[in-house]
Amino acid sequence: MSRGKKWRVRAAILVSLAFLLSGCQKTESILAGMGSERGYGLPEIMITAMSQKNTCESLCTDQIWSAQVDESGKTFEEYTKEQLKSFMDELKILTLLAKERNISLTEEEAAAMSQAADEYLAALTSEDISYMGVDETSVSTMFHDYCLANKTVGELTKDLDMEVSDSEAKVIEISEVRTDDLELAQSLADSLKEGTSMERAAAAKGLEVSSEKLGRADKGEAYDYAAFSLETGEVSEVVEDEGEYCIIRCDNDYDQEATAQRKEQIYDARRQKAFQDIYSGFQAGITLNDSVRDWESLTLAGKAYAEGADFFEIYRKHTLIQTEQLGEQ
Repeated sequence: MSRGKKWRVRAAILVSLAFLLSGCQKTESILAGMGSERGYGLPEIMITAMSQKNTCESLCTDQIWSAQVDESGKTFEEYTKEQLKSFMDELKILTLLAKERNISLTEEEAAAMSQAADEYLAALTSEDISYMGVDETSVSTMFHDYCLANKTVGELTKDLDMEVSDSEAKVIEISEVRTDDLELAQSLADSLKEGTSMERAAAAKGLEVSSEKLGRADKGEAYDYAAFSLETGEVSEVVEDEGEYCIIRCDNDYDQEATAQRKEQIYDARRQKAFQDIYSGFQAGITLNDSVRDWESLTLAGKAYAEGADFFEIYRKHTLIQTEQLGEQ
């Protein structure tokens, strides 16, 4: 994920299909505190719920909702509703945080979300609208708030120092041989010093060579030090790692593409933590008053609605259009 990409909810495929918010998965809302605010109503809930329902069913069929997800007998429908509740609560909190920090959409951003809302409504049938109870106001609110939430995360972390050096993000390519026999490992090391290739020496002793890309701290301290001290083509001495004895060969002492990707991952993790620290301090004083009846009435099993209107896909489409237009100015 590049730094310019905005925070967004994703559907996790097959395993949980749960909503992720700033990298966090929760089965319960993180909200707590004394302040009282009104949460979203059923029309807004239905917009995200139907998009989630259709995504899940496209991946797992409509039989997924009755599947049990844990030993307590909780169904996938119950689990997903919990995730939806957490997502909607957190989305509302982010809009309140935006207000508190004087963050708002630009005219261009608001116009893009207005276009997204128009497209979403146009994709609904009259039956969809009647079942979901949505109208222009509820749809516009959701696109506006979702865009504002994305922007808020970026605005609150954009000036923080979270730079990642090439050294800490460095990824190398290595091959290794492992054995739990120290004497055998030392014998292999001696063969390598005599010029025998790792593959041939390992095969002669009934051992296997495995290869992988390695980042710092992926292994134990001794292994890490030995591997990252090597240059391309060099072979280590015998290294103990997790009760086994290893010999490491460096096949590439700097994987440029993998290092760039790891740098982005480290940056995103730091950005997420920095935002979460700000968010947690704010949300501790907020309690949302949600309608229990709205959530009890929400059903994910059964007939599909809004099949031609995926809220998140339409949002992403218009966010990209907006970004391209602004980039041309």
